[in-house]
Order: sequence, then C-alpha cells, then structure tokens
Amino acid sequence: MIRNKIFRNLILFTSVPFLIIAVYLSVYTYQKNTMEVRGELTDKLNRTVDAINETIVKYIDKSSYIITNKYLINNIDKDYSYDLEQMFYFIDNVNAMIGEAYTGNVKSPYIIHAYNEKLFEGKFFESMAGLEGHEAVARARLAAPTEIVWEPEPTIKNDLPYLTFYRNIVNTTNSVGILEVNIPYKALETIMDSMGVPDNGIIYSSLPDGRPMHKANRPDGNEIDPGRVSADDYFMASSQVKNGSTITIATPRQAVYLKNALAFAVVAASFLAYILVMLLASRMTAQKITNNMENFINKLKRNDDMLLHEELIQIKGSDEVSILKLKFKDLVSRMNEMYKEMMSVKLENNAMEVELLQARINPHLLYNSLSVIKWTALWNKDRNTVELIDAMTKYYRTALNKGNNIISISSELDMIREYVKINRFAHSADYALHIDVQEEILAFHTLKHLLQPIVENAVLHGLNGLEEEARIVINGYLEERDIVFEVIDNGRGMDRDTVGELLNFSYAASFGGYGIRNVMKRIQTYYGGDYGLRIESAIGSGTKVTVRIKALSEEQLKEKMRSSTAIR
Repeated sequence: MIRNKIFRNLILFTSVPFLIIAVYLSVYTYQKNTMEVRGELTDKLNRTVDAINETIVKYIDKSSYIITNKYLINNIDKDYSYDLEQMFYFIDNVNAMIGEAYTGNVKSPYIIHAYNEKLFEGKFFESMAGLEGHEAVARARLAAPTEIVWEPEPTIKNDLPYLTFYRNIVNTTNSVGILEVNIPYKALETIMDSMGVPDNGIIYSSLPDGRPMHKANRPDGNEIDPGRVSADDYFMASSQVKNGSTITIATPRQAVYLKNALAFAVVAASFLAYILVMLLASRMTAQKITNNMENFINKLKRNDDMLLHEELIQIKGSDEVSILKLKFKDLVSRMNEMYKEMMSVKLENNAMEVELLQARINPHLLYNSLSVIKWTALWNKDRNTVELIDAMTKYYRTALNKGNNIISISSELDMIREYVKINRFAHSADYALHIDVQEEILAFHTLKHLLQPIVENAVLHGLNGLEEEARIVINGYLEERDIVFEVIDNGRGMDRDTVGELLNFSYAASFGGYGIRNVMKRIQTYYGGDYGLRIESAIGSGTKVTVRIKALSEEQLKEKMRSSTAIR
C-alpha cells in the first residue's frame, strides 16, 4: 500500500541521519575515552620516570664528586703500614667528605673498593675481594672515569634489593679503586606507587632484559603477574629510566569498555525514543497524506464500472490528489475512446492483423516468449528451467546484438559463458569453464562469434559424453599489438589427419568443421593473412586452438570491415 510505503520512507529518511549521528557519537566517545586514558598513562609515566631519574641523578652527581676529589685520589693508594695515624685521619676526612647516613642495614650507598690492601675497611671502604666475579666490575676497571657501569640485575644486601653501578677511580692513568653506588630500590618503588598508579590500573618495572622486577600492584593492593599483562587486555605506556630498566603503566581495557558501554546505552536509549516518536508521527503523516487516495482506490476496486464510465468518478477539492483524480478521469476517457476505435479496427481488419503479427516475429518475440516460460517456471519453482531461460536470454541478446557484427571481447566472453551454461542443461553434463583473460584486452572489439564456434566444437565433439571431468580453459593476453586466445579442452582430441583437414578446409562434418572454417575465413578477410588460428591435438589428450587477431578498437574494426567490403 502507498501508505505503508510512505510510512517506511519517512522512517528511513528520518532515522538514517540520526543513526549516523548516533554511530558518530559512539565512535567519538570511544576515541575520546581512549585518548583520555592514554593521556593519563603518558602523563603519570612521564612524571614517574622524571622523579626516578631525578633520584638516580642525585646518586650519579654524588659519585662524580667522589671519584674526582683530588684529596681522595691522591691519598687512597698511599702505603699506611708505618703511619696508621695518617690512615685514620684520611678515613675520617673521607667520612666527612661523603657524609651519607646509613641506609637500612647497608653501611653506605657509596662504597670505595681500593686496590690498596693496607687500607683498613670501614664505613666507606671495602676490599676488592667482595667484587670478584662481577662482570660489571671487570668492565668498570677498564672504563673511563666518566663512564657508569650498571649491574644488570639488582643486588641484594641484607635481603633488600638495590640498583648498583660502578665507576672507576683513576689517578692520572692508573686505576686506584672502584666506587660502588647502591641505590635502594625501595625509594624507587615508593615513587612508582605514589605517583604512577593510574585509576583502576597498575605499574611495574622490568629489568633491561625484559624480566619483571617490581610487582604490578592494583589500587586494591592485590598483586598481578606482569607476565600476564598484555596489550590485548590493557592500554599500556612504557619508558626507560637511566639504568636501562623499563617502567610500564597499564590500565585494563575493560574499564574503558564499561565507560563506552554506558555512553552507548545512553545513545541507544535516545535513538529508541526518537524512533518511537518518529513511528507515531510518520504513521499519522502517512495516513493524512493517503486517506483521500486510498478511498478513491477502494472505490475503484469495489466498482469496475468506474473504469468504463468516467462520469462515475466524482472529484471534490483542488489538492494534489484531486488533480491526480482529474488526470486519471481524463486518461480513462481517452483510453475508452481508443479502446472503442481499436476494437472497430480489429473487427474490420482481422486478417490483416494476423499477417502483421506474423511479419513482426523478431528477437523481441523470442525474448517475450522466454520471459513467459521463465515466469511459468518460477511459478512452478523450477529453478533449473529459470536458470536455463536466463542463460538463453543473455546468450541471444549478445548473439543478435541488434544486427551488429562487432562486439567487445568482454561481450564475446559473456556469450560463451551463457552458451556453456545452456549446454550444461542440454547435455546434463557439468562442463567446467575457466576464463583467464588479461583485463586490458576486454575493451578491444572483435568479430561476433570469434571464439564461440571453437567452444561449440569443443563441447559437441570433444567433451560431449566424457565421463571424467569435462573442462574448457580460455586464456587471453596481449602480445605486442596482437591479441592471442587459447581455447583448451580435455576432450577426446583428434588425430593429425583430422587437424590437417580442418585447417585445409577439407573437413569432415562430424568434427564441426564448418564453424572452424567460418572463423578462419573471417579472420583472414578482416585481419589479413598474418592472422588466423592454430590447432594442436592428439587422441585422448584434448585439443588446444590458438587464435591470433590484431588488437583493434570498435572504430578501427569497422573501418577494416568497410575496406574489405569495398575491395570485394
């Protein structure tokens, strides 16, 4: 009904813009929430990394002061065997110079390992024996004083972890000791836990080799294994600190999804409310628009005499529907007059009409007949017949081509597809057709039925009755300015004598030679003696027909045909 169509169209055209806006708002909200979370992670990460680096730099600056102190460098390597008072005086001065308080159970964050075995151990001094076997120490011994060598893993002292680095203490060119600096990891953990934990998120650190060090703690205090934290489930941000460790901050994606779901629910509820309002408004609008028209249509349904007697059609008002009714009344009047005239002429000229109808048998009659058969098959739910009729209609539309003898290569291939489809039904055989043609040659034009007779020969004489899989392959490609087609079948094949007869026009009718001959003659007539076809075949091995023509446009081929006609 018109009312239903108007109603559907009103709903469609009013709902689509709102739906687009709703989708946009949903996408925008998701992106906004995601950007806010990523921005929060980046901000917390930067502030945390800056604070940790600032702490580490304080230790690095103090170590630089220690290893460049001239007093320390000049006195650390002295022989105090006979002057213990001087050694104690030196140790006291170093204690005052470093001046660091005890950290936990560790003597000092700064420990000097001197090569001088005569120097007593103390708060800031230890022997080199405690550093034996450390690869980082070995590298520090060879390093310049400005170079910092980090211990790759945290050092454990009295069950507490420390970040440790070493620096070479050099007197001119000789190493006189190694400075060991221990940064308590607890201080860095405090910074991470106080500054870096995002809402509903976690923070953890990893060693330079990727192994987690600081456990990932949630705001509720529960630990999470960092190995189970991945980008699939978390929004993550990472950055390195000065010792090469990585700080990672992560927020569960689920938290963002919940925010997005809430926003989507609001948008969806608004959309549903809008749809309900529009349903009511559209129904009322459609009813108001179509009431007059529907009343008129219902009268036509109940009273067939209105189509034969236009005076029965009453028109009131001057709106659009009334105008349509007036035009309809005029049309009915004219149709009735024409009908009377047509019936009079038909009665007087019945014989002439029959002759005229017979003379007008043309492709349109074929199409109309096929259409009737198709609709009958559709009514009977005969899908095979429908597909056959569709194939025949497409085939003859291209084959007849309004009398034109020139078609595009694309149309020629379409006609072949429909021809093979028709033969599948005709022979109850499953012919497989594979077409592999370069895209650039489809727009060129050729003579109609250039390849179709070759395919027909392959179907009727090569593949018909074949028990195994019947297959036709058509290849097409450009070779310089020529177009080459290869039609290949896996049928019975032919012996050499039969191939020779086909090519020499002394063919046998049973091998479909007429079509092959026609193709060869037309190619040579319109393309010249350098073009034609080649047949390769053997009994039981199928047949390959190679066709070569010049690549021409429609206008170029028409000019060729005009020239050939003029010569004849």
